Amino acid sequence: MNRAAVAGAAFRSPWIGLLVLVATMLIAGAVWMRWQRPRSRPWRETAPIAHAGHAMSSALFTKVLRRYLILVGSELAVLAVVGLAAAALTMRPLSDQPRERDTLSRDVMLCLDVSGSMKELDENLLRRFTDIAAGLPGDRIGLTIWNGAAITVFPLTDDARYVTGMLEFAVDQLNRGARSFVIGTEEGGSSLIGDGLASCTMRFDRLDEERARSIVFATDNALAGEPLISLRGAAGMASERGIRVYAVAPAYYITPDDAAELEAAADSTDGAYLTTDDDHVVDHVIERIVATEATHLDQPPEVVRDDRPTRWAAIAFGGVALLGAVTWKLHR
Repeated sequence: MNRAAVAGAAFRSPWIGLLVLVATMLIAGAVWMRWQRPRSRPWRETAPIAHAGHAMSSALFTKVLRRYLILVGSELAVLAVVGLAAAALTMRPLSDQPRERDTLSRDVMLCLDVSGSMKELDENLLRRFTDIAAGLPGDRIGLTIWNGAAITVFPLTDDARYVTGMLEFAVDQLNRGARSFVIGTEEGGSSLIGDGLASCTMRFDRLDEERARSIVFATDNALAGEPLISLRGAAGMASERGIRVYAVAPAYYITPDDAAELEAAADSTDGAYLTTDDDHVVDHVIERIVATEATHLDQPPEVVRDDRPTRWAAIAFGGVALLGAVTWKLHR
């Protein structure tokens, strides 16, 4: 991407301004040479005018001449400013805008079961994940999907726009039944609940920092293989690392025994068990996560490079308006 700084200002395409400057100089030179070329004048133009010196020395003529020169000078100055602004616009000016970042010492991993028994529910759960992410501004959020194996869709990040975009992309992929979205998750078996939770637990970084950590664990707890670690063992691993597990289960697709096991695992981490039959499940998850202790982190402002030419456009349009007014005044 072509970017350069010219006279303290940053431009995306400075070479266009150079071409405009060269073209302007060539045109100005051609006009000057044409005016300097001697021309034959008819006798009427060169005929002497009686009492011209007396008229030119009068106060009225001096006043009119001064006004004319001021208006012509103003016209040329405004025209130069408009030309400069137009040249700057062609170079696509850039400006750096510092943006304060509200960052919290709180990490939330969205952990989604994409096994066969969850296919009809995953799109809805991902939409709920999107709502949860929107309700936690400043938190670092990540997404991991799993079945027999786990893959990271995106790691923990506090870039809210990126998180929203990736979650919307995930919803679209599931809605279209895109096989590429879940490829790799079927390695090693199917519906390995404990392995899924353990994998999400290991996705947390900055373990040496005091941070509030949570997992939103969406699954129907329908075990269909031989996991390396049980759900209880994975919950113990999360508890040892200070990670709370908020289990979200599809109310109409989970058996009472599976629900009881999932609830016990979540409770052992000081988390909670919720089901999708609760219309306010998203609000409840957000409330519980926000209730965990988190501090605001001092972060340097993020510098955003803006290529909207608002300032130069205002100068150009304002100059054109002023030029019109001066020209009208000059020809009155």
